[in-house]
Formats: sequence, structure tokens, C-alpha cells
Amino acid sequence: MQESIQIHCVKPFRDTDLASIIIVTYNSRHYMDKCLQSVLAQDYPHEVILVDNCSTDGTSDYVRKVYPTVHVINSSGNRGYGAGNNIGVQTARGNYIVILNPDVIVETGWLRNLIDPLQDGRKVISTPKILVYDRSVVNTIGNSNHFTGLTFTRGFGANPSSFNEVMPVTGISGACFALTKDAYQNLGGFDETFFLYNEDSDFSWRANLMGYRIISVPTAVMHHDYMLKVSPEKVYYLEKGRYI
Repeated sequence: MQESIQIHCVKPFRDTDLASIIIVTYNSRHYMDKCLQSVLAQDYPHEVILVDNCSTDGTSDYVRKVYPTVHVINSSGNRGYGAGNNIGVQTARGNYIVILNPDVIVETGWLRNLIDPLQDGRKVISTPKILVYDRSVVNTIGNSNHFTGLTFTRGFGANPSSFNEVMPVTGISGACFALTKDAYQNLGGFDETFFLYNEDSDFSWRANLMGYRIISVPTAVMHHDYMLKVSPEKVYYLEKGRYI
């Protein structure tokens, strides 16, 4: 019988409540204003760490100039999404780690609601309710992992007003999830064998095998610039990751 998950009101902030939000970028300057403005406006104590994977569009210089409170790290090479996040976590000061794509906008209360289920010490990983960029439909409410290595976005195309209950899911979405720093380290972080795509599937498999519960938190809402489009390059990385 599965243990039920309940979300409680957040207690008064302590020094140990700090959340470290890791954003890995690659030529993402055009997303930075909407993303960072929404993130920095959150009412939960946080730091933002941006790891730039050798962008050629001036992303890191722009963020340093316009958002001086964001800690910017320039990677020595583009080693992929998972490796970039691992670099960010190494410098994180927070008790909680939040992995976040740059091509998103987060709503008010997103961070507080995402962190809340992690505060009682249980082995929980939270993933938000993600809508597409124009908020017209659901992108995902957590992923579904299949034994073939395929991964599916749960609820894709559904009405944004649906899926309003906290529920267990088999997979995180790499676009955003949260867990304690200890949990991230215990799980070994992202496997850097995966350059792009399926690193979140692999992370989810390991989390499930090690007894972590992944839950979808509908009150933590964000919008993702997502379109179901599969290019030959994406097929290559998806299939490579699936076989790995």
C-alpha cells in the first residue's frame, strides 16, 4: 500500500531552507529575461546558479551585467545538460536543489510549493505542473517511464485546469524537479554519459530503485517553451539514450 503524500504549510524560514536553483544554458540569452525575472521574484529563500555550456550568443556576459545576484559559471566545454547541472550542484549552498530549464517561466508560489513536500525528511522528489509556453495545454505533470527506455510526458495536451491532485509518478521531467542536496548526491547526480535527452529518465530509474518517491505537485506551476517536434538529431540522442 502506497504511503499518501500531503503538502503542509511552509514553516518560518531557517538558514537550512535555502534552495539552489540550477539553470544550464546554451545560446539561451533570448529566454533569460522572462526566466530569471520570474525566478528571482519567488518568495522562498533561494540562490540562482547559471551554468553556461560555452554559448556563442553572450548569455553569460548578459546575465552577469543585468542580473548581478545570479552566480554565473562558464563551463570549460559543452559536456551536455547533465554534466552542466552536476557542475552547478557542486557549488550550491542550499539544502534543496532545483533543476530548471532556461526556456521556462515560473508562476508565483512555484518554488515554495515545490520545496514544501521535501521538508519532512522523507525520500521524495517533486516535479511541477508544466504547461506549454502560451498556457493553452499541459506539457507534462511528471513523466512516465517505460521498460523499453522510452519516456512519455504525462497529460500532454490536457486542459490546464486538470490534474489538481498531488500524485505519485514514475519519472521526473528534466525541465524541472526538486530534491534535497543529499538526495542528489546519494543518487550520483546525472549520468554524464547522456549528452542530451533521457538523462532524466535514467535519473528517475535510479531514484525508484533506491526507494525515492517522485510526486507531481500541481500547485507548483510553470510554462515551458515546448513543442512536440522530433528532428533527426533528437531521434539520434533519444535512441542513443534509450539503449544506454
